[in-house]
Amino acid sequence: MKRFLRNFVLKILELLAKKKLKKMNAKIIGITGSVGKTSCKDLVADILTTHYKVLKNEKSYNSEFGLLLTILRQPSGFSSPSAWLKIIVKGFFQTFFVKETFDYLVLEMGVDKPGDMDFLTGIAPPDIAIITAIKPVHLNNNQFSSLEKVFDEKKKIILNMKKRGQAFITLDDSLIKKMIDFDIKKITYSQKESADVYANNIEQTEEGLKFTVNWNNSPFLAFVPLFGEYHLSYVLPAIVAGLVTKVPINKIQEALRSYTLPPGRMSLIEGIKNTVILDSSYNASPEAVKEALKVLDFFGKKRKTRRVFVFGNMNELGNYSKQFHQEVGKHIPANVDLLITVGTDVGYGAESAQKNGLHEANIHNFTDVEEAIVFYKKNIKQDDVILVKGSQNKVRLEIFVKAFMLRPEEARDTLVRQSKNWKNITP
Repeated sequence: MKRFLRNFVLKILELLAKKKLKKMNAKIIGITGSVGKTSCKDLVADILTTHYKVLKNEKSYNSEFGLLLTILRQPSGFSSPSAWLKIIVKGFFQTFFVKETFDYLVLEMGVDKPGDMDFLTGIAPPDIAIITAIKPVHLNNNQFSSLEKVFDEKKKIILNMKKRGQAFITLDDSLIKKMIDFDIKKITYSQKESADVYANNIEQTEEGLKFTVNWNNSPFLAFVPLFGEYHLSYVLPAIVAGLVTKVPINKIQEALRSYTLPPGRMSLIEGIKNTVILDSSYNASPEAVKEALKVLDFFGKKRKTRRVFVFGNMNELGNYSKQFHQEVGKHIPANVDLLITVGTDVGYGAESAQKNGLHEANIHNFTDVEEAIVFYKKNIKQDDVILVKGSQNKVRLEIFVKAFMLRPEEARDTLVRQSKNWKNITP
């Protein structure tokens, strides 16, 4: 019965959303990728909003239901049948009685399993399609069997574009760059000079990233308050979106300077005892963790203080979980002074870190976040730099961040997963 009701609600919302899209008459920018898609969506919207009327997904509403709710301007009903009934009624009213138009819809499209992208692009085929990066995620048994299978599903965002659609192709991802040979309208971007749009002269500071954007032989300077060069994987396509839609360069620069990341994506938070928390608690994948470690090392060396890494399980890695945790563990000793792990498979990373040079006395393993909090309260040091990164399900390291942030009363606006529904879920 639950499955029947779910499918019934989904079908009604699908019909309403398709009708609503026709009335909006907006160009669609579709964004997917293993990492960075939410941040890219937000930054694209920020840039285009300086010049156009724009609608985007709220938060990470990127699933089949999330996409439909975004188009219909409705919140989620979660598990409440009565709430979904109200959404259908409001969605009907929104579709047939509310007149509103947008120049652009910036839609994040997430996939967890084969077939997901077909549904999303069937609702909203993009005029512009972006894939930020392909990384090892969603590799559980009921998801994808390999990285190539992940790419096969995500690349449908480009294959299913509108006839005159344009793809933004990165040359910095070995799988995505294969699409430059496809017979499609495209523009390339990269940190390599061979791309149509490329970034160079990249400098990391304690305030953010400085770099030069090169476009049509007219370079311009850019600054974005982000930490880690890996952010360029979604910052560059967002800049390209501004350029091809003819947003003035000074407006693009302003949007970059004022950009703030969604909670839990490498935000700097003041901690107790003059500590600094690098809050990357939203989620974790192997490549993202390795890049985050570089940021921890940068701040630790700049401030000449202890580097603490609170490392939670990286989920959805399936049979590759042990291998990827061990691989990340190899990168820990060079960037970390104190390692605190939370979870089970992350223990493989701790073992690898010890094998590669991190002293056993500086490694502490815990099964849940509350145990880790108790330990660190007894062992925190003045001026520590603390990187907090792990997957969301059964890990929930935002709870750790809240325990040590200087102003926990700001958690609702600063941290990820602070809604009542999330707080009712035990990690």
